[in-house]
Amino acid sequence: MTVPLRALTGSDSTPHRPHDSTAGYRAALAAGRLGSWETDFLTRTRQWSPEGMALFGLVLPGGRGRVGGDNDEYQRALHPDDRHLMDHFHAQAQVMESFAAEYRVLHPDGRLLWLSGRGQVVARLPDGRAHRLVSIVADITDRKLAEDGLRIERERLALVLESGRMGVFDFDQVRGVLWWSEQTYRLFGVDPAHFSPSAVSLARLIHPDDRSAFLQRRQQAIDARQPLACEFRAVHPDGRLVWIDYHGQTEYDSEGQPLRHFGVAADITPRKLAELALLDADRRKDDFIAVLAHELRNPLAPIRHALGLLQLPGLPDAQRDWCRDVMDRQVAQMTRLLEDLLDVSRMARRPFTLRCERLDIAGVVARAVELAQPLIDRAGHRLDLLLPPQPVQFDGDPTRLGQVLSNLLVNAAKYTAPGGRITLQAAQRGALLEINVSDDGIGIAAENLPHIFEMFSQVRGTPDGGNGSHGGLGIGLSLARGLVAMHGGTLVARSAGAGHGSTFTVRLPMPAPAAAPVAVRAPAAAPTGLAAAARRCVLVADDLRDAADSLALLLQALGHEVYLAFDGAQAQALAERHRPDVALLDLGMPVQDGFETCRRIRAQPWGRDVLLIAQTGWGQPQDRQRTGDAGFDHHLVKPIDLDVLCGLLAKAPVHRQQD
Repeated sequence: MTVPLRALTGSDSTPHRPHDSTAGYRAALAAGRLGSWETDFLTRTRQWSPEGMALFGLVLPGGRGRVGGDNDEYQRALHPDDRHLMDHFHAQAQVMESFAAEYRVLHPDGRLLWLSGRGQVVARLPDGRAHRLVSIVADITDRKLAEDGLRIERERLALVLESGRMGVFDFDQVRGVLWWSEQTYRLFGVDPAHFSPSAVSLARLIHPDDRSAFLQRRQQAIDARQPLACEFRAVHPDGRLVWIDYHGQTEYDSEGQPLRHFGVAADITPRKLAELALLDADRRKDDFIAVLAHELRNPLAPIRHALGLLQLPGLPDAQRDWCRDVMDRQVAQMTRLLEDLLDVSRMARRPFTLRCERLDIAGVVARAVELAQPLIDRAGHRLDLLLPPQPVQFDGDPTRLGQVLSNLLVNAAKYTAPGGRITLQAAQRGALLEINVSDDGIGIAAENLPHIFEMFSQVRGTPDGGNGSHGGLGIGLSLARGLVAMHGGTLVARSAGAGHGSTFTVRLPMPAPAAAPVAVRAPAAAPTGLAAAARRCVLVADDLRDAADSLALLLQALGHEVYLAFDGAQAQALAERHRPDVALLDLGMPVQDGFETCRRIRAQPWGRDVLLIAQTGWGQPQDRQRTGDAGFDHHLVKPIDLDVLCGLLAKAPVHRQQD
């Protein structure tokens, strides 16, 4: 459409104006939300079309405005942040015939519009300066809002991709062009400035063991017109391995030919590592349960055999004594096993403290040898002790350090063939006490050495490639290292490999030289038997009848008056009837548990001075706290140490006249 210039500005100074053409053009301007005006730099006036005034929110008589000064309607309508553009547009008009412009205007009612258009110089002064400039603009507010909305969505998407460690890809199947988002480059560990994504370069980044399977699955999904979801490993240029979760789908043309394959890839390395750790933990748990069952059955077998022998009529006294010795040893073995488990749990949560005192290394070694000697003797090993000729004193918990060294000696005895040699050597080296436990046993394979102190680990290597497991739960070395660390020391293992023996080295800090001498406590004497006690009235309550009956028989044999109950309500009734001096209450009884039974006995005037003892298989600190809160005087863990029990009975007050 050809329209005279005056038609754009609304001027009627042209005597032969084509009205139909002008009206059509005005209709086009209104439909397209366009507006125009003409600026005369010589007269410093501006002539607006009605559509132009509408876009700027202006009402001007005859559409005539002013250029420059405080009355410049164009300058006042511009957004304050865009008014600096006026000088730029004026400068453009001096050197260019046509130029583009984009800015914001504010209407008097506060409404904001985005405008975009062009300025055209239609006349110049003799010196070349712009004389008349015609401008036409369009309302692009909707487009700008859409662009802002799209920008916000892109920012949100980028945030989601960053937070989720994800990247977007789009592969043009026809042209063979692969596009990656910025996040995808980071996902695969490559620099966009030096890496060009393609089907070939992507394949090179996939782990060789996963590459062919991924390419095959992707092609199968495309051929079957199915979305693809799979996981594979990618190798960064620096060698780092990452797990990728890949989700893609394909767009097809009307004939079913693939056009593009696009989707999202995510870094799931932390999740996969956690999954693998859980699988390993689950495997180790299953192994531990199997080993625990095995280790518990081992002592149960000789106990059952000894019980069978004791049931035979006319069994000689020597064999009866042998049976009792067997049962005592096996019960002690089970007790040590359970105590090790509890120690490991306590150490994990650090609820117990060391009872440190000034020690001599000879005493600690003697305690450890006493515990390990039976196993060493049964295997026919030779044990050499190389100790300093002079006393070497240091600070530590005698029980826990004896446990550490006995665990190392037992470990050496287990993993050394019969008739082997074990050496324990101690020496002061500067500010450290160094203790080495060496053996000429099966040794430790190099690949297993880093895992030797892991919980439930049994990774000693044998010359024939076996794991060399010789029983136990695989917690002794882990427990020993933890106890040494609690003393501020270290425990390390060395081995020349399978078949070459091993050495475990404990290093403990020595006390400061200026420390005052402290008397060294001698090792505690071994128990000599059941303590004698005056006759007491004892109530035994346990829903496990064999446990209750056997304890009652033992207490009766020691001269005590015993009453038996098999649930809490029965125990409370017997206590009210017989007013015992001592009550041994199991905690998990039916009808009424031991806690409630304890509270009810304590609530009676006669029950305030009864010695109440909890007997239970639960021995954690929180379990002891709970029984103390319920009113128990003591907490004994099954199997009960009879010397401890007899000591408590001996101290219990007598509440009634004895028969």
